[in-house]
Amino acid sequence: MTARFFGWWRTRSAREQRLLRLAVVACGTVAALRLGTAVVRDLAQVRARLEGQERDLVSVRRLARELAQHRTAVAAKDDRPLVTRIEAAATAVVGHERIASMTPMVGAADGVALRLVDASLGDTVRLLYDVEHGGDRVDKLDLVKHPDDPSRFDVTLEIAGDPAP
Repeated sequence: MTARFFGWWRTRSAREQRLLRLAVVACGTVAALRLGTAVVRDLAQVRARLEGQERDLVSVRRLARELAQHRTAVAAKDDRPLVTRIEAAATAVVGHERIASMTPMVGAADGVALRLVDASLGDTVRLLYDVEHGGDRVDKLDLVKHPDDPSRFDVTLEIAGDPAP
């Protein structure tokens, strides 16, 4: 194959050989530039993804610090009704204006269905922490992200008054 190429190359004039060399150099340069551009673009995408993950990690660490600061020893069992305990916890964490509904659930065990609107993920985690450390348990959690603000959620909780065995 190379012998045929060199035979063909020798039959070209000096001017044709110069033009062919120039064409090869131009094609190589264009290919190298395109490859370089693709590498730079990919590196930028990786950098952006990494920065996003670092922001998420900072947020998670901040939430963990906040939860650690809010930890308190669980006192004796609270004698207030479950609805009152949940309302107090939700009001303390998210405020009364974000509580959309709170409905006692009828069934074998004491329970409450709580719906919050426009709650942040941090608020939701703090409320879950307060409910669990208040001696109650969350049986169901439903988060619906707001389409116009991805940092806000509509939250539905089903809370049972007796902890799981």
